[in-house]
Amino acid sequence: MTRRYDLQVHTNASPCSSTPPERVAEAAADAGLDGIAVTDHDTLANVDAVRDAAPADLEVIAGVEVTTTEGHLLALDVTEAPPRTDPLTVIDRVHEQGGVAVLSHPFDTLRQYYKTDLEALADVVDGIEAMNSRCVRRRFNDRAASFAAAHDLPTTGGSDAHFPMEVDRAYTVVEGGGSLVDAVREGRVRPGGRGRYLSGHVATKLHQFRTASSRAVGILTSGRFP
Repeated sequence: MTRRYDLQVHTNASPCSSTPPERVAEAAADAGLDGIAVTDHDTLANVDAVRDAAPADLEVIAGVEVTTTEGHLLALDVTEAPPRTDPLTVIDRVHEQGGVAVLSHPFDTLRQYYKTDLEALADVVDGIEAMNSRCVRRRFNDRAASFAAAHDLPTTGGSDAHFPMEVDRAYTVVEGGGSLVDAVREGRVRPGGRGRYLSGHVATKLHQFRTASSRAVGILTSGRFP
């Protein structure tokens, strides 16, 4: 028995995404996924909305992409957003909630990445994201996979989708039954899909520019300056 999950998907609760919850659910169902993790930046705000919009056979996992003092970290199957602090403390907070902690695109030097306390992190983290579709250079995903292999850590994949067409570009294959959390802990997961999705970054920058421009116009027309 195998299942396919996209373990990093964003909605418009993240500043980098314009995708409403119902479109996320629709894109995941259209892709034939068994489940997705909604991992907005530092918030769980849209998890319930995605669940409400999802078909019954699509599992929706409550997640957060936590902004740590180093890189980003996926907190999966949690009930509240962990604090934005050092990675080791974040991992502790995830474990206190019964969730699993996965380093997100950990060595992508074009984004936030991990460079200190790597051995300490390897001792406590539950997994490494070894296939992120937004890693534009192959070596970023390759280094994550090598780090995981050297430390005998499970590897996952996620599209890091900010827009519907990105969902399922990268994913996690789960072997066997049971919960996704147990599968990660037991190493019954492996990444799939593809990376080097440069156009996704371009679309994100355009979205952020439009959002900032609209905000500036609103301030000017209202006459209420910060």
